Amino acid sequence: MHKQHYIFLSLALVLALTLAFGCGPVTQPAAGKAPIIIGYVGTAAGPGTKPCIDAQMMAVEEINAAGGILGRPVKYVVEDGKGETSLSVAGVTRMVMGSKAVFYSVEGRTEICMAAKQKTIELYKDFPHIMDANGASGVEVTESVINNYDKEKMIFRMFNPEPGHYAWAKLVFGMSSPTAPNSIPGFKAKKWALLYENLAWTLLFRNGAAPWGLGTWDQLAKDEFGHEIVYSKPVSARTGMWLPILDAVAKSGAEAIFCVSSWFTDTEVLTKQWADSPAKDIQLYLYGGVAQTQDFWKMTGGKALGVLTASYETPITDVNMAFVDKARARGIPVQMHVACAYDDVYLFKTAVEAAGGTDDMDKLISAFETVSYDGVLGKERVEMTKVPGFFHSRVTADPNKPTTLIPDSTGIGTAQVQANGLYVPMYPLKFAQVDKYKTPAELRAAAK
Repeated sequence: MHKQHYIFLSLALVLALTLAFGCGPVTQPAAGKAPIIIGYVGTAAGPGTKPCIDAQMMAVEEINAAGGILGRPVKYVVEDGKGETSLSVAGVTRMVMGSKAVFYSVEGRTEICMAAKQKTIELYKDFPHIMDANGASGVEVTESVINNYDKEKMIFRMFNPEPGHYAWAKLVFGMSSPTAPNSIPGFKAKKWALLYENLAWTLLFRNGAAPWGLGTWDQLAKDEFGHEIVYSKPVSARTGMWLPILDAVAKSGAEAIFCVSSWFTDTEVLTKQWADSPAKDIQLYLYGGVAQTQDFWKMTGGKALGVLTASYETPITDVNMAFVDKARARGIPVQMHVACAYDDVYLFKTAVEAAGGTDDMDKLISAFETVSYDGVLGKERVEMTKVPGFFHSRVTADPNKPTTLIPDSTGIGTAQVQANGLYVPMYPLKFAQVDKYKTPAELRAAAK
C-alpha cells in the first residue's frame, strides 16, 4: 500500500516538473484564444438603445455557446453615453483604448455618431477597429468615406441612409393606392396629413434631396400616387399635447395621417389622444418607435386599436420570427434597429471568419465590405456603390434610384393593430393579410 502511494507521488512529481519546465508532450493553450472584444456605446437605459444592447448580448451568448469565433470567445462591453455627445465620445475612448474593442456599435443619433466617428478616426492608427452606426440615418455619417477612404474606411452605418427612406415612404403612400403592388383594398385615402418629427433626419424629406434627384415627401405622394397633401407640419419630438394638431388635421379633410416618427416621438401619447379626438376615424400610420412592438397595445391602454404601424414583431422574413420569439422571451422589444443590432454582430462574425481573424484590420475591413449574412430582416451586406450616404451603409434602397428597394434587403414591415393587441401583417406581400384590414371605426364598432 505504501509502495503504491510512493509510486503515485512520484508520478505526480514528474507531471508537475513537466508542466513547470515544458518537457514532454504537454498541450499548450491554442494560439489566439484571447477573447475578441466588441461592444456598444449608447444610452444604457434608453428605450431605443437598451433593446439593441440586449439583442447584441443575446447574439454574443449564442456565438460563445456555439464555440465562439474561430475558437475564440467574444467579450461584450457597454459604455453608457447617457444620450450626451461628450459622454459618448468618452465612452468610445474607453471602449477602444481601455477595452481594446475591435468592433463597436454606437446609438442611432446622427450627432452622436458623427462625434464617435471623429474619435474613431483619431484613435484608429494606434487602436485599429471598426465603428458601426446603429440606426442613424444622417447621410453625413458615411458621406465623406468615399473621398477620404484611407482615413475613414473603418466607418460603417448598418442602416438605411436618409435618401433610402424614400423607398419606404413610397410603400406607405402606396397602401391606399389601387395601382400599387402593396395596396390594401379596404384602405381608401386620397387626402393625407403628414406630421414630420422635427429632428434633423427628416429635413431631407421636408425640403427635398437634390443630390439624389428627390423632391419632398409631399411631392412623392402626389407624383407617384396622385394623393393630395392637405396638411403638412413638423412637430416636436415630445409634443405631449397633440389635440390641437389632431383637431387641425380633422378640419383639413385628411383621410390618412402619416406620422414620420422615430423612437424619440411620444407616439403612445399621440395615439391615446388620436383615439379620443375628432381625427379618430382618420387612419393613423406610425413610421417608427415603440409602436413597432406589441407592447404598444398596453402602453396605449388599447387606444392603438386600428393603427397601422411599421412592425418587426410580425413576419418580415422567413427567419425573423425565431429571433422575435427569443427576444420576447427575454423581454426585448423588437424595433427595426434592434434587429439590425443583432444582425450586425453576426455580420462581424462572418467577416472575421472570412478574414481569418482580427489581427489584420485592413483584411477584416475588406471582408466586412464583401461578406453577407442571412439575417433577421433579410440579407445583410454593405453597400459599395460609390454614392454619397449609401456607400458603407447597409444595402436597402437602390443608391441610383432611392425610391426602389433592393430585393432581399431590409424592407419595411407593416401591420394593423386589431382587437386584443393582435398585429395583423399588411406587408411584405409574402406574409400580408390585407383582406383582414378594417378601418379604425369598424374595429371600434366591433369591439363594443
